[in-house]
Amino acid sequence: MNPSPIDAVPVPADAGPTGILLSRDQIFTSKVTGTARELGHRVLVAGTSSLALAMIEQWRPCVVFVDLAAGDLVAPEALVGYQGLAGPATAFVAFGSHVDTEALAAARAAGCDPVTPRSKFSADLPALIRRYFQSAGSRGSLKDPKHQS
Repeated sequence: MNPSPIDAVPVPADAGPTGILLSRDQIFTSKVTGTARELGHRVLVAGTSSLALAMIEQWRPCVVFVDLAAGDLVAPEALVGYQGLAGPATAFVAFGSHVDTEALAAARAAGCDPVTPRSKFSADLPALIRRYFQSAGSRGSLKDPKHQS
């Protein structure tokens, strides 16, 4: 069985992304990764728990975006595990359906902050990327550091 595009993201060894998206929604992942790319950054996508764990361990991201529609990938106990592996310096930003108040509350209880409806996350995405990637410095930038002002 071939992995889906979400499960098999080729990344150059020296890429050093600062963002990971936990999601199985291929259309929404394109929005997130495309917005990051337009801003000069890279967000990798994990569609399975094993890939999420491996990416967090390898890349040590400054932010993990959590799509609460991703089922067991983002179950509260999984989120706690990812946070333990990532460490306290990694922000976990969760988003989901505004009508799924249980999932939003469970993400908050699991340590995600902020937790927003999907529509607000979409509207705020460029600002969120700037905020969390700026705090990481040039780590994960696709821009040549010699040409940044």
